[in-house]
Amino acid sequence: MIVFDADGTLIGGESTDKESFEAAFKEAAGFALEEAFFASLQEVTARAIVHQALGAADPEKVRSTERAVCEGYLRRLKQAHDRNPASFWATRGAVALLKDLSAKGTPVAIATGDWRETISFKLRAAGIPLHGVPLVTSSDFYSRAEIITEAVARAGRPLREAIYVGDGLWDLRACRALGIPFMGVGARRELLREAGAAYILASLEPAEFWRVKGMVTMPRGAP
Repeated sequence: MIVFDADGTLIGGESTDKESFEAAFKEAAGFALEEAFFASLQEVTARAIVHQALGAADPEKVRSTERAVCEGYLRRLKQAHDRNPASFWATRGAVALLKDLSAKGTPVAIATGDWRETISFKLRAAGIPLHGVPLVTSSDFYSRAEIITEAVARAGRPLREAIYVGDGLWDLRACRALGIPFMGVGARRELLREAGAAYILASLEPAEFWRVKGMVTMPRGAP
């Protein structure tokens, strides 16, 4: 059972993505998010970022601001794609690996800290096949660990069988909390390695994936 992160893992375009999110937040909340704020976060999902940034604000204001951020973010993503259809792309090997996993009958799911509307748009724009793949997002749950757990459940598998593939330190933390193996990929590979990630992928090319997966030690009781 393989569970994938999306941004920075299956799809590229993170600079455009970050700019779109931050502009949407500033428009909706009336203030900008600082780099120090991002560095301080332990829980990194779209919902968590908005909620933590607004702090002790009225719950209804938090909910309405979150909705406004999501809508503004999606609008900016679409505008960026209209200006440049290559704004979001499938990372090297991603499509081939998904096809290979499907051919081998390996269950797959996507668990992302993005909202459903925005990540669905980016995945489609990048040409990532979604048919039949469970997709769980920050629209469903606040924390990444909850999102991963539900993605595995929707694939009909027990958590002990799951391996998560992601690109962020927050992904690594969530996997440690859940007690499942983590495979790191993407632009932060060295940071992941320094943080103790044991399994690092140079890319999602199928040969590289299966090489590294062969090294993964599964939790006791997993097949």
